[in-house]
Amino acid sequence: MNKKNIFLIVILSLAFSLAQAQCDDCKMPEDDVSDFCFKLSSFEGYCAQFGTGAPYFKLRGTKKYKAVPIGVASDLEYLKKIATDKKLKLTNLEMLFIIEGLKVWEVEERKFGYKYEESGLGIKIIKEGTGELPEKGKEVEVHYTGYLEDGTKFDSSLDRDETFKFTLGVGRVIKGWDEGVAKLKKGTVAWLRIPPDLGYGSRGAGRSIPPNSTLIFRIEVQ
Repeated sequence: MNKKNIFLIVILSLAFSLAQAQCDDCKMPEDDVSDFCFKLSSFEGYCAQFGTGAPYFKLRGTKKYKAVPIGVASDLEYLKKIATDKKLKLTNLEMLFIIEGLKVWEVEERKFGYKYEESGLGIKIIKEGTGELPEKGKEVEVHYTGYLEDGTKFDSSLDRDETFKFTLGVGRVIKGWDEGVAKLKKGTVAWLRIPPDLGYGSRGAGRSIPPNSTLIFRIEVQ
């Protein structure tokens, strides 16, 4: 592993440690929801703990904490469901805080839970497929959505409602895709965190991908 990739992994580990330290300041019962803590100065006394892959997040209001099912801030049906949950008894203030927290977690979640290859490529499996691994030189079909580290979406096959097909391992795509997709069985849904040297490097790509960008892709192998 070269020095650049070692440095990248050290930085990511440090970021994780800082997130944990922030969680230490958000006092709640011990469990596995501790990857990231969300706070806002305008919501004094409130905080929320989120964990990668957890089915819920922990919300602390003025005194007690509540385990709230995870969802998407823009999903009105989800918001209605938790708002009317008689066991949760969420206040209007808590609902406002939850919406803001989920918006931030949607971006932050992409930074946690990766297993790193020697190249520096990060892979996080969301759903393991049951099919075969793709073969070098053979065509692969995927759906994908690409993001910058700040959460900016720059491209998505889903928006076009059309899968993307390419020949694996022959340089038709960026190095991070050739390496990462080769490790994903058919039917797998995963995140790839691609460092600049496995992406578009110092040249970037058009107006949407600045030079030296780390790229984050959600991949669904068809």
